Amino acid sequence: MSKEKTLRYNKGMKNEKIIKQIAQPILEQLEKYEKQFGKTEFRSLPEIHFVLDKTHDGPVMIEDIELTDELLEELETYIQEQIEAKHKPTILH
Repeated sequence: MSKEKTLRYNKGMKNEKIIKQIAQPILEQLEKYEKQFGKTEFRSLPEIHFVLDKTHDGPVMIEDIELTDELLEELETYIQEQIEAKHKPTILH
């Protein structure tokens, strides 16, 4: 897909939708690990951090989505919120 098409695709989708699309398989994999290790209590919640490898030429892509530092930061935040919501649910008033 050309960069022009990719840019139009990204502009057409909201970041929230893109983040959920990327996060879904990651969250599913985390769920598999949790099932594998049982109900082990953590001393602290796991934290997730992504590092964008900029040592190669060209943009980093997942399918038609260009990963940027901003998008990765939003993705980290979303996944971390999902982890916390599952393991430390709060009551909303």
